Amino acid sequence: MQKNILIIGYGDIAKRLIKVLGTEFISIYAISRHDSNDQNINKINWDWLSDEMVDLKVKNFDSVIIIPKPSSLDEKGYIEGFVLAIQNILNLLSNANINRVIAVSSTRVYGSSHKGLVDESSIEMPSDYRGELIMKYESALSKTYGPKLTILRFSGLYDSQSNKITHNKLHRDQAAKIIAHFMEYQSKNSQTNIINCAEDSKILSSEKSIGNAKLKKSGFNF
Repeated sequence: MQKNILIIGYGDIAKRLIKVLGTEFISIYAISRHDSNDQNINKINWDWLSDEMVDLKVKNFDSVIIIPKPSSLDEKGYIEGFVLAIQNILNLLSNANINRVIAVSSTRVYGSSHKGLVDESSIEMPSDYRGELIMKYESALSKTYGPKLTILRFSGLYDSQSNKITHNKLHRDQAAKIIAHFMEYQSKNSQTNIINCAEDSKILSSEKSIGNAKLKKSGFNF
């Protein structure tokens, strides 16, 4: 039986994800705020900052992937991209039948005061408005979807065009593969599953070092 996949936030990571998934045995619906003419997917144009709703065309989804983005890099942009947008997205999805939700987030929620290993048991201590607003986004999703939800906290994203990142990093291709992995992973948690996502790197006692043991324990290999 063909699966329906909904991607909300059709940008770079989403396009890399579709390359990983292929389109032969799944129907992909992708919501974007901007027009595009990509083939092999069902494109839905919707401004999730508006009060208008959109027709999803189908109501049953095996997976919904949410990839947020601030509308600008100031506080207003983060409020719009993470807090206001997620309320409209939750309203849009309220009548859909969803098996699992995968939400992209950030290790920024841990703040900058941690030293040494930071894993999923570490206390979130955001040190700026970005981390605080991302936590509100996570909380809204967790309250709605509970154990159906996996939150992927990506560390510093990079690709071949980025400035070199030496610590707490994650290549964009690997980010897409991690999303694909958790579309199939069966969590035994009775609550929201939180996963820190970073490549292998040395744990430094002098600065925050994102660990990936839980990610690897799930069966994901870099």
